[in-house]
Amino acid sequence: MRRVLDAHSRSPWHDTESAAAYIGCEPGTLKTWRARGGGPHYHLINSKSVRYHRDDLDSFVRGEDNR
Repeated sequence: MRRVLDAHSRSPWHDTESAAAYIGCEPGTLKTWRARGGGPHYHLINSKSVRYHRDDLDSFVRGEDNR
């Protein structure tokens, strides 16, 4: 039960490393996809920090990302 509660309190935002772990790929793969205009939707914070939202990662894995 504790694990479930902890999961709900975590932020839905992931940096490149945790996003890669979440969807089961390497961080370099996400970087390559970004450079090529593909992969899951991401957000730039202050024009330099890349963040992925869990919902966008889930959509990408389900094949629902319409890029």
